[in-house]
Amino acid sequence: MLVCGGDFLLQFFGELDVRGTNPIKGVEFYREPKHTRTMSLQEEIAYFAAASQPLKDIARIILETGMRPDEVFRIEFANVDFEHRSIFNAFGKTAAARRSLTMTDEVYAILKKRAISAKSRYAFPSPETAERPIGRVHKAHYGAVKRARIKPRFVLYDLRHTYASRAVMAGVDLPTLAALLGHTSIQMTMRYVHPAEEHKKEAARKLENYKAAEVLKLAEKSQRVTTIFTTMPRVN
Repeated sequence: MLVCGGDFLLQFFGELDVRGTNPIKGVEFYREPKHTRTMSLQEEIAYFAAASQPLKDIARIILETGMRPDEVFRIEFANVDFEHRSIFNAFGKTAAARRSLTMTDEVYAILKKRAISAKSRYAFPSPETAERPIGRVHKAHYGAVKRARIKPRFVLYDLRHTYASRAVMAGVDLPTLAALLGHTSIQMTMRYVHPAEEHKKEAARKLENYKAAEVLKLAEKSQRVTTIFTTMPRVN
């Protein structure tokens, strides 16, 4: 039996070209955004003015319902109840993800118009074949962001973050918001909530007003106690 020493093996393999070719070289991996952001009203106006179809309708539904982009892509008219103005999302790994959502007037108008002229069971069919839903609108989205001159740019999923933050600022409680977003826990929902700076300032003002009101009540209470004490008859 021939036994090769370590030095010999190192020398032997060192002379071979074992580098080969990386099979995934050049493949662009999906990168999750390090920081989520929300859309301001000014950005919303500029974005939708620059957006083309079907991106404009898809983005509006995300912003109005909080649905995930892929959930909007796969909306089927069979799951849209125009009488009760609701959309049933039949997709998702959890029961929370499979949920019914109420349409706003704008979402209702969008889907009603698409239903009238539909040539597919999907509200947003693939441009290649009507038998499949649309797969992505990234190119159209980033084109709209560029034309609208929005910086820093945002991903389509951030419209869902915007919906969540606006819902909280409008007074929607977290358990209800978690159900609307299809989350299984409130902790997950909290990752989507990004209060605007003005609302943070408003929260500080509310705290200051609360403290001032409490101090005033305490002062009034102390004044009443002092008044009662000074007006009590003396006992000789």
